[in-house]
Amino acid sequence: MMKRTTTGHSAVRPSTAWLVRCISILTDNTGALLRDGCERRIRGGEFSERSQEVWAASRHKPLIVKNIVSTIFFTILVCVLLSGCGIPGGSKSSEEIMKESGTAQSEEMEKVTEKAEKTEITEPAETAEKTGTAEKAETAETVKGSETAETVEKADTSEKAEKAEAEAAEQAGASAEMAGAAQTSESAEPQPESLTGEESAEPQPKPLTGEQKTEKMIRDYLETLSLEDKVSGLFIITPEQLTGYDVVTEADDLVQESLEKYPAAGLIFFGQNIVDRDQVQNMLASTKEWGSAFPEKESTAVMAAEGSEEADISSTIAENAASEEETSEPTAAENAVVEEEPEPETVFPPFLAIDEEGGNVMRIGSSAIEVPYVGSMGSVGAAGDPEAAYQAGSTIGAYLHELGFNLDLAPDADVLVDPGNVTIGDRSFGSDPELCGQMVHRYVDGLHENGIASCLKHFPGLGDTESDTHTGAAWSSRTIEDYRSTEFLSFGGGIDAGTEMVMISHLSNSELSGSDLPASLNKTIIADLLRTELGFKGIVITDSLRMGAVTEQFGSAEAAVTALEAGVDILLMPADFHAARQGILDAVHDGQISEERIDESLFRILRARAALAES
Repeated sequence: MMKRTTTGHSAVRPSTAWLVRCISILTDNTGALLRDGCERRIRGGEFSERSQEVWAASRHKPLIVKNIVSTIFFTILVCVLLSGCGIPGGSKSSEEIMKESGTAQSEEMEKVTEKAEKTEITEPAETAEKTGTAEKAETAETVKGSETAETVEKADTSEKAEKAEAEAAEQAGASAEMAGAAQTSESAEPQPESLTGEESAEPQPKPLTGEQKTEKMIRDYLETLSLEDKVSGLFIITPEQLTGYDVVTEADDLVQESLEKYPAAGLIFFGQNIVDRDQVQNMLASTKEWGSAFPEKESTAVMAAEGSEEADISSTIAENAASEEETSEPTAAENAVVEEEPEPETVFPPFLAIDEEGGNVMRIGSSAIEVPYVGSMGSVGAAGDPEAAYQAGSTIGAYLHELGFNLDLAPDADVLVDPGNVTIGDRSFGSDPELCGQMVHRYVDGLHENGIASCLKHFPGLGDTESDTHTGAAWSSRTIEDYRSTEFLSFGGGIDAGTEMVMISHLSNSELSGSDLPASLNKTIIADLLRTELGFKGIVITDSLRMGAVTEQFGSAEAAVTALEAGVDILLMPADFHAARQGILDAVHDGQISEERIDESLFRILRARAALAES
């Protein structure tokens, strides 16, 4: 067995004894240089009073400085010897040795730091001398020596001191790097789940609100629709326009086929479509079923049509999942999911519309169906009580809901500026703009409380016209200021109540818009006044496009395209539905109207239809 020589640091072979001796001499000389440098700095007054006190207490303990330097060189020596000097355990890899020595060095540094923090308050050097405890004295000496070493490193005493400090710093940096590498390696090692306690989870997104879910569903649904179906969804037409029948009183197979081919936004019914209560309820129930859109079903159908290969993959996954369910016991969490109530299916029912204002404009009230009588809005307004308007809207809304309707093209929000006006007459609440606004607001409230959507009409106002837009053009020369003090107050009341729609009249007024175009085709009136000034965010619908004020000047296709360009969302009863629909398709193909413009209107329409499903 090889003979070993013992030194102050470790047992090494004789062939390496000279290296240990060199390190001992170097540490002695370096310690002497550090002490001399500190002495000169103190005499020059460069140290603080606290530092001078520390030095005075430790100046006769040269081993402190020597021990600091020795520790640095000792760490390097251990790494060198263990990597190739034949010491037992020398077969370990250099990475393992560096890790072990770095960890030991790091633990020693942590102990010194912790004790140093305590010595700043309690002055351990003095305490150690009084108590005579060797361990505390040694700690104080180490801390004070560290302060001295750090101060000496800052001093530019001499060429030799600078050289020694540089070498010491270099060696200390190497040791620190090794220790840091070892710690990093340890921390980078994956910890077992049982030790870490829990897996790190990514932050979960906030759940969508009901409104956000609906909006997302609408946008997803729009992506599944063809352009033809999108354009069909911009119209409300009569059942006769849909089917080609002279009169429709029941929803038969042709109605169903026609709604599948032309999925319109809705249908509007008149007196000729009404026979009795049961007939109306059955007709509307079938129309609602066949005219409703089911986004989930549409999305599923589109996905299934994208390719048989994807369908086969989905089928395989489903079969595997079913097999696993049969062979495995459900967990508590799975049972909890099964017990949850499924969310209701999203549906967009069609608008089932009617004109039921009260007074002379009553499709149901003037039929064979017995319903409570509601007088004209002129008589309601004359009483001066807005609650009477609420009762009128609530009464009408109740029996419309019972029959199956969901949209009433009411109330009339015109202000009777000209008392002799016979076009509007007692359909208006009166000539007081502020009272009209209150009446309109409460009438809308009454409809809404019974699940019926409302529609204000006839913007910007027909209260001073002498002619009827049903038969031809109607003109007005009132200014914007005139409207702001009259109809804008009345329409504003209904908008504040949350009306779903505002109907645009075919009134022409060059003073208001700078153009003779009918309001229903006029972008200034729709976009600048109704949308921007009054802040209306809902659906803009035209008055009937088969009225003389439109048909005398425009064909069905031109009128439909111009109305969309002006900002209209729903086209009501064009003179020729098929020509109007084809005109819009051609305009999109030619680039005159973008498909995004179509989607913009459809989004508003589908949002209102979705809300009706909840009422």
